[in-house]
Amino acid sequence: MELVPVLIGIAVCAGAVVLALRLRPSKQAAGKGGGGTTRVDPFGVGEPWRRHVAAAQSAQRRFAKIVSTMNPGPLRSRMAEIGRQVDRGVDECWQIAKHGDQLDDTIRGLDGAGLRARLERATDDAMRTSIQSQLDAVERIRTARDLTDQRLHGLQTRLGELVSQAAEVSIGSDTTGDLGSAVGDVVVQLEALLQAVDEVNTTGRSRGFEANGPGTASPTT
Repeated sequence: MELVPVLIGIAVCAGAVVLALRLRPSKQAAGKGGGGTTRVDPFGVGEPWRRHVAAAQSAQRRFAKIVSTMNPGPLRSRMAEIGRQVDRGVDECWQIAKHGDQLDDTIRGLDGAGLRARLERATDDAMRTSIQSQLDAVERIRTARDLTDQRLHGLQTRLGELVSQAAEVSIGSDTTGDLGSAVGDVVVQLEALLQAVDEVNTTGRSRGFEANGPGTASPTT
């Protein structure tokens, strides 16, 4: 008979985690302007997400300035196309940052410190099992959040490095093929990281955060 309250407790805590994750849509919606156009606003999220978005926007501005100084022609056209990839990367960075900010809200709402205090006071085995299950869920979300932070930092740093390399192209060294491929790789990794963190926000599962998983920046070449 003791199995029944244990199962009930686990079901309740699982429902609480998923509910806490799903009750955070407003911040995501806040990043959209009229007509569904994405408006990137670093001040719409907390740290460290704000810093990542601001760094990505800085790289975007630098790239646009480089292109604007180039003479019209095929080289400038190819650079402008890469610039559109950079823009996509900034948009992905912004979406990831919003999800990361949501995870911070969720972790605060689940109150890991309060759960640990309750666990220390609990004497009933069924209650202890339920509380421990909630703590395990919080830790999984926290791990996913920390890895999202680390990988987003690596990717926006890599994007900044590539923009610095773009300055060489502007003075006549046509490496747009390699540059475009490298920027495209960063965008693909950002998209994969967004998908992984979105799953955490919507289901509470943290798959996709294994070593060298989605969002792991490629080595600098």
